[in-house]
Amino acid sequence: MDQNTVALDIPWIAQRCCSLHEKVLQISPRQMAAIQQAVVQQTGADHNADHQIVVEQLFEMLELGEPEWVEEPSSDALPMLALLPGIGGRLVYGRTDQGHWLLEGPAGSHRIVHVPPGSLFASIPRPTHSTDAHPGALSVFKEALASRKTVFIQAALASALCNVFALATSLYSLQVYDRVIPTQGIQTLIVLTSGVSIVMVLDMIIKMARSAILENFIKGADREISHKIFHRLLGVRMDQFPASVGNLSSQIRSYESIRSFASSATLYVAIDAPFGLLFLLVIMGIAGPLVALVALVFFLLSIALGLIFRRRIELHTKNSAALTNQKLGLLVETVEGAESVKASGAGWQMLARWDRLNRDSVDDDAQTRRYSETSSYLAGFMQQMSYVMLVGTGAYLAATTTDLTTGGIIACSILSGRVLAPIGMLPGLIVQWGHAKIALENLEKVFALERDNHEIARPLSPDVINGSYQVSKLRFAYRGRQDTLTIDRLVIAPGEKVGILGVVGAGKSTLLKLLAGLYKPEQGQILLDGLDLQHISRLSLSEHVGYLPQNIHLFAGTVRDNLLLGITGVTEAEVLAACETTGLMGLITSHPKGLDLEIAEGGAGVSGGQKQLIALTRLLLSRPDIWLLDEPTASMDEGCEQRVLAGIKRTITPEQTLVLVTHKPILLGLVNRLVILTPTGIAMDGPRDAVLEQLRKNSPAAPPQAVNQGR
Repeated sequence: MDQNTVALDIPWIAQRCCSLHEKVLQISPRQMAAIQQAVVQQTGADHNADHQIVVEQLFEMLELGEPEWVEEPSSDALPMLALLPGIGGRLVYGRTDQGHWLLEGPAGSHRIVHVPPGSLFASIPRPTHSTDAHPGALSVFKEALASRKTVFIQAALASALCNVFALATSLYSLQVYDRVIPTQGIQTLIVLTSGVSIVMVLDMIIKMARSAILENFIKGADREISHKIFHRLLGVRMDQFPASVGNLSSQIRSYESIRSFASSATLYVAIDAPFGLLFLLVIMGIAGPLVALVALVFFLLSIALGLIFRRRIELHTKNSAALTNQKLGLLVETVEGAESVKASGAGWQMLARWDRLNRDSVDDDAQTRRYSETSSYLAGFMQQMSYVMLVGTGAYLAATTTDLTTGGIIACSILSGRVLAPIGMLPGLIVQWGHAKIALENLEKVFALERDNHEIARPLSPDVINGSYQVSKLRFAYRGRQDTLTIDRLVIAPGEKVGILGVVGAGKSTLLKLLAGLYKPEQGQILLDGLDLQHISRLSLSEHVGYLPQNIHLFAGTVRDNLLLGITGVTEAEVLAACETTGLMGLITSHPKGLDLEIAEGGAGVSGGQKQLIALTRLLLSRPDIWLLDEPTASMDEGCEQRVLAGIKRTITPEQTLVLVTHKPILLGLVNRLVILTPTGIAMDGPRDAVLEQLRKNSPAAPPQAVNQGR
């Protein structure tokens, strides 16, 4: 393939492959452009192989399955993606009666008579993860288990063989005591012993194989489940997030107990428990119904005792899980606010809350452990009594009749332990069930939270956003509070530069979050370029709308990592130019590691002003069409603020829309319109100078330099 003339149309391939499975495209235009650029820059000798790798990487990003490449198309496998030398990437969707292949490309449909040599074809894989718009937590686990049912079948077969092999020891004892010892058949003993030894070796090998099979299952299921849960969490709309981050983190993390219970419980119910009934039948065949009845009675009593303790164990497990979540929430809150705790001398209060939660948690754990251990002790008692009663009954039959031999008694005593062994697992299984049940309930609460583009199956992804806002009859309130923001009407034209002023609590920051699509109005509507903001995909909004919050959060990593967070296709020169524009270059040049300066979790290690510089530089690198800035220089000194102000003026073009929230008059030079917001709505809206003049008249005591600096 001539790489200079033929390049894959990555955006078209991505869009078309997703549409075939009614899947929402989850790659931004800039990410696709970066992939497209990588394709154009390929210099390998085998360009078709290079394209093959790119398509495989693209499918991985799209969360589609791995393609299986073939050299000829097949009518049974259509539609197929084709990599055609000299033509590029096409979709093969049909074949004519004359044998011509029908192709679809970015420019439309056409046909080919002969497949070019060196072509590659692959069926469009189905998504590796569910495309259900509202999957529950339970469905995530069901899909993970169902997709690995062959693993369970293999593990079940291994467990079945292990249970069958368990018969060997009892039958060996039966033959030794009844045939070898009375007849002194040494050769028979050697043959039996050799056979049982071989069976035991096979049993060990099969158990090790089963362990390896389940280990691979746990790894694969863990990766898939954790991916889906974290993906779901990332999609939760910001106004839906619970108040306690630590509590939420604990709920998310608890999925491991569900996965663990699902694997152990499935094998227990499907294999081990039914084999207990099989061993009962073997006992009946060896010793008769009376001896088998003894084992059956203790089998049923053990199950009854386990079920009696189930509710108590489950109740205390639920309380313990809730307290553990609260403890983690308090721990996260205390660590994040350690400075305030120390400064206010509130450590003793935090310690008292921790001790109370820990005390209650320990008490519930102790109760759970007590009931679990009591249940285990009773199960062990049942096993011992079953053995004694079975041996006693067998001895009575052997002494009074000729229906049972000594070897039969010993064989049945061994099998009775196998009958009750699965029941001995019940207490631990009940504890696992309690943790898994609570974890599933907590995860279902997370999955019930509304997501971005809630109830919109196919969100819109406009290629161009001009920046025109229309807000009408807007009402928004945080949970448990009255209306935080009320706006009857607000219109922002494309390219307009608007400043938002108002008293504390007027809802200025909340308005920016609503305009960024991070929050959804409780009432009313926000239109962006005539489209409902909730109908535009979150990916498109992140691509075109640049939002700078007042409280900056940096992530653990380097300065470079934080600057390029969510951004692709940016060169080193562009990064340095943006740093020069905002003044971040001072931090970079003053440290030996430069852009590789390490930042701790939350941004610890850099000042508040430096955090804002990093966040603002990242915003410049993202090149948004709409700028939403919330107190962008609140933590900066005057010199740094002047540089940032000049940099923003040079960067924002006349066509781009700016909405600025600030209390600093110096920043008002960036806007040409002011909106005065109050808790009851918009009090004033008009040209900047006219609004400032009106404010000056209404508040004669206000310093005149505030108006002058705003010019």
